Amino acid sequence: MLFVLSGASFLVFVPPELSVELASAGWVGLVSLVLMVAWWAYAGFSGYEHFIGWRIVMRTGKPPTRSLKIILVVLAALVAATQAPEAIFDLEKAPLVVAIAAAALVAIVMLMLRIFAVSAALSIVGIAIGVAALIVVQSVATGFQHEFERRVLGVYAHINVTRPYGISEYRRFESYLREVDGVKGASPFVYYAMALAPVAEPGQPNDDLRRATALVKGIEPSTAAEVIDLEEHLASALEPGEGPPPPISALVTDLALQPMPDRDDDRLPPVIAATPDPRGEDWYPKAMANWRSLPAEQKFGRRRASIDDDEWPDEFAVDGNTEEDPRTLPTMFVGYALARELELELDDVVMLVDPGASFDHTQAPEFRRYRIAGVFRAGFQEYDDHLVYIHINELQYFKYRGKDIVSGIDLRLYDPYSAPEVEAELRQTIGADEYTILEWQKLNANLFQSIRTQKTILTIILSLVGTVAGFNVLTAMWTMVVRRNAEIAIIMSMGASEGGVARFFQFSGLILGAVGSLAGVTYGLVLCWLVELYGYSLDPEVYFIEQLPVEISLVQIGVVVALTMSISFVATIPPSLRAAKLRPVEGLRYE
Repeated sequence: MLFVLSGASFLVFVPPELSVELASAGWVGLVSLVLMVAWWAYAGFSGYEHFIGWRIVMRTGKPPTRSLKIILVVLAALVAATQAPEAIFDLEKAPLVVAIAAAALVAIVMLMLRIFAVSAALSIVGIAIGVAALIVVQSVATGFQHEFERRVLGVYAHINVTRPYGISEYRRFESYLREVDGVKGASPFVYYAMALAPVAEPGQPNDDLRRATALVKGIEPSTAAEVIDLEEHLASALEPGEGPPPPISALVTDLALQPMPDRDDDRLPPVIAATPDPRGEDWYPKAMANWRSLPAEQKFGRRRASIDDDEWPDEFAVDGNTEEDPRTLPTMFVGYALARELELELDDVVMLVDPGASFDHTQAPEFRRYRIAGVFRAGFQEYDDHLVYIHINELQYFKYRGKDIVSGIDLRLYDPYSAPEVEAELRQTIGADEYTILEWQKLNANLFQSIRTQKTILTIILSLVGTVAGFNVLTAMWTMVVRRNAEIAIIMSMGASEGGVARFFQFSGLILGAVGSLAGVTYGLVLCWLVELYGYSLDPEVYFIEQLPVEISLVQIGVVVALTMSISFVATIPPSLRAAKLRPVEGLRYE
């Protein structure tokens, strides 16, 4: 009955929203399968069967172990060499890694040949190689996936809420979003694509300057650390160790923004309309009066280039000011790859140019000068090569013409993987018609989907290695059945049942699967350690990261071992049935 019910276990993968009945039948089948295996283990392998199963696969003689001892000593010496200072062992990592991997494999083969029969040992080695390959591939794929996730989350927030025309009442949005379940922090931001180039020295032609298109992100220094891990990636120079890294507060500005009133409550989502402004009810008249009292250079710091549209702005021809102190300039953080491309150093002066300052091209491009306050290195080529951080007021000055409007709000969650649930809640409360709500996995959906697809394909392909190893187990067990016809007949003539004889070889096959899985896990962990030791370098322009990552997952190892044991068990069924059907008279006819 359990065997019949277990056939429905595959239905557990049917989503409940498609069919509750089929999903329930799948869980019944899965429970039946577990109970059936538990019953077989208790009833079949608790008696004398497992003693005979051991004798079937064990080696009767004891060959010399000198060669095994020599290999183990060599392996230990190679491992010790990896831990020694380079001054003692002047060895390259690659040959050392290959030597350790080869020595470990030979040691496993020699050990299996010493303990088990030749056919059984070869089956175990085949299983071990398949398991090790799966563990290494799964670990590298998981390392890629989690490394991408970590680097993406270091630069981008878990969720961002944006509006195409900007949000003027963003303080009320921020207050509400901070109260949403699961939200840890919130911070406003502005995005804008601009041109970046170093400032030409007096007498230096502009044609000699390198220029780049940059994605500029304006952040609020007081709250940005709540949503992104920028400070962990900051440095004061291109080379590490050249001074302490700057804090986010190093982003400064001298601009004051024009206060903008909130839209009418009937044009806002109900939850935002019900949220009081943290600045008070009468904040706008006071803020406007204060802004009007500020000096003109703080309110209208905009500078325009007095050149043709087809030329690059010449900063030293603007307003006759050629001796501005760089220490008074606003600051920026620039990506490592971008800084290297433009040959930028700490305290260098650069220009940000807004080529879209005038939609009808009647005005020259607008630009401002900035001082490099730090370099960030997220380790993700897409960010290091294009991203620039400045104070949010500076980017509001460019994109919204000095008005206090932001592109959106960044959110950080206590659990990044709860982002879909929080996104769904925000879609219900704020609405998705006027506002765009995206969680971090959707922002990089193509990247993560490609990683998952590659991981699945590699797992399926390498699972064929385990299947081939399963055929090795079947062949080995079938050969043992054929060679032991007389012994089987004698045992059956002494009263052994057909089921008992079948369990002899089932237990033998499971021994091969278990030992092969254990050896494969050991060898796979050794290979993972060697990959980390070697530190295999990658092209960041192709793979987005600089080094091959490895992350070992106990869950994945458990799945690989369970799959291997299942294949080994299935492989024991044909030879076990053949042994059970043998008649004692046939087995003893020629004895």
